[in-house]
Amino acid sequence: MRRRLGFGVWLAAGWIGLVLLAALLADFLPFARYDETLAGPPQSGPSAAHPFGTDGLGRDVLSRVVYGARVSLGVGLGAVLLGLGVGAPLGILAGYRRRATDAVIMAVNDVAQAFPALVFALAVVAFAGANLRNVLIVLGVLGVPSWVRLIRGATLSFAEREFVLAARVLGTRDRRILWREILPNVAVPAASYAFIGMAVVVVAEGSLAFLGLSVQAPTPTWGGLINEGRTLMETAPHVVLAPSVVMFLTVLSFNLVGDRLRALTDVREIGLEPVRAPAALPLPTPTHPVRDTLLQVEELRTHFVTPRGVVKAVDGVSFTLDRGRTLAIVGESGSGKSMLIRSVLGLLPGTSIRGGHVYLSGDDLTAYGPAEMRPVLGRRLGTVFQDPMTALNPVRTIGTQVMEPLRVHLRMSRRQARAEAVELLASVGIPDPVRMLRRYPHQLSGGMRQRVTIAMALSCRPDVLFADEPTTALDVTIQAQVLRLLHRLRAERDMAVVLVSHDLSVVAQWADEVIVMYAGKVVERGPAAEVFARPRMPYTESLLQAAPRLTDPVHHRLRVIPGRPPDLAHLPAGCAFHARCPYARERCELEPPPLSEDHHHPYACWYPRPGTTAEQDVRTTGADSRGR
Repeated sequence: MRRRLGFGVWLAAGWIGLVLLAALLADFLPFARYDETLAGPPQSGPSAAHPFGTDGLGRDVLSRVVYGARVSLGVGLGAVLLGLGVGAPLGILAGYRRRATDAVIMAVNDVAQAFPALVFALAVVAFAGANLRNVLIVLGVLGVPSWVRLIRGATLSFAEREFVLAARVLGTRDRRILWREILPNVAVPAASYAFIGMAVVVVAEGSLAFLGLSVQAPTPTWGGLINEGRTLMETAPHVVLAPSVVMFLTVLSFNLVGDRLRALTDVREIGLEPVRAPAALPLPTPTHPVRDTLLQVEELRTHFVTPRGVVKAVDGVSFTLDRGRTLAIVGESGSGKSMLIRSVLGLLPGTSIRGGHVYLSGDDLTAYGPAEMRPVLGRRLGTVFQDPMTALNPVRTIGTQVMEPLRVHLRMSRRQARAEAVELLASVGIPDPVRMLRRYPHQLSGGMRQRVTIAMALSCRPDVLFADEPTTALDVTIQAQVLRLLHRLRAERDMAVVLVSHDLSVVAQWADEVIVMYAGKVVERGPAAEVFARPRMPYTESLLQAAPRLTDPVHHRLRVIPGRPPDLAHLPAGCAFHARCPYARERCELEPPPLSEDHHHPYACWYPRPGTTAEQDVRTTGADSRGR
């Protein structure tokens, strides 16, 4: 940590500590009091008795600088706390709620930030009176717009992180998410900006004091001392230099520490910003009555309006899933797999367009509001996210995060939740679970972190577990362990599993049914053994051919699918895969193929493949990867 901060930052922090300590202990330091005149010869230079010399009235300059630190730093600290106390709640509310709340708060904030700060401060202080309270309030209020903008930006970045999404999946209330998930993480960039804010306020207070609009004499402030010493520049320059140098070093130190902390905690967002928040997509009429199944998805759609056009991330996907079965969703990156899961769970950005129906044991979840979905998420629908490092809150212990859904949903006491958390960690194969409760995510390996997220997802015994590429960040040995764990828990708890993966060997080994997605649509669906043995869609066949085989010679060139996936904002006419398909004909470029009427093994292709025997190669590849 010392190496990361640098020697200069530690030196600056030491100077800040020294100034603060001197201001706190000013009454006990062996200096003459700041208001005692003729403590020494007037305008005398630095000496052993007066290290900073004396001013025109013989007062000790060092003592006046130390006492002045009380006012300057006190105003700085008070103004920062006032600005933070008002701006932080508004920024968090705007960043988390978004939509109309964000628009109103930021519109008012922009108007407030447009006022010239110094002119506003001069006018208010001149009208209300120049005293410590008025200066503190004015400078604190002037800092509110900057705090709102900073906290809102930090909240926006953390609100999209997977540990916040995981808390929403578990059905945690928004107030608890803000207090337990967002606030501890926002506190880090807020602390770094507080140092920079202190520097700004100290300079602003010094400017007002220089103009005689801050605390009045004889109480010293750094700006006031500089103002008093102007007339003595030629005969006693030390009277001005001493407070000026101390103020300069203090402001510089606050800026150095704040800027370095900001660099260490900087979070940048990437991605397309939607143009506007569109209206909800009309819900289509279900194509057939709800069958007696655990989970049924009917014509699910999720679209986003961006500056480049409407992005059809999920476009008319339907499937059913029974208890005790595993459904795998496969496809290239960007095909819509993860967005399909979030659409089913209702965890979409506020600017998305959602349509279709999701039925859970006959209940239409798409008709549920946030309050109605809260008891469903976590208790009936659980989720394991792709990256366990971002799915866990880095500033909270493992025990706190595992216990939270138990206390929120099952109303357990702290002692009961702790005992249940120990059993959950043990059930997912974590050794010494009692000691593990006290650890933080960074102290665990990738496999252990993934086991913790599985324990959290299973804590309330959900009916359906969504595993969004749960083995991507793990090595092949840990992959096999995690997948065996999910398979065992599915059997023990009689639940259904939706497995999202790009690894066909994993799907061939563990899935009962398979959905193949391309460009947001289902292009093939059926029993796993049937799809892998006789793929009908050329895209599925290409995916199987791209999987490495044990029979390939050494240094054999890997098979790839030519071209790139289509732009979802500008899909081509006809079949979305025709530009990359070696079997495409003229009809493929003109007419999009619908799913065939084969309910056992439907596919979307005008010229389906007769079927291959690629299943054995894929299964062999998976067995080899698990054995290594």
